[in-house]
Amino acid sequence: MRVWLRWAATLGLGLAAVACSRPPNPVVAHDPLPPPSAAFAARCYSSPTILHGYASACRPIVRPAVLEERIVVRARG
Repeated sequence: MRVWLRWAATLGLGLAAVACSRPPNPVVAHDPLPPPSAAFAARCYSSPTILHGYASACRPIVRPAVLEERIVVRARG
């Protein structure tokens, strides 16, 4: 009984040490193919969870229309 309890305690402590010592896997974002339109935008929120995790949520938003002015640059020379 003592041997089994010792092995269980050693295994539990070892797993706890390994789980707490490793950094989280980084999330690498890639560009979507095809790219979204210029009017598409998203607002994302994230919050930390236990064991180096993150919970995130994104929701689409409407980007306001921007009228661009044309600029003409003239140079002499």
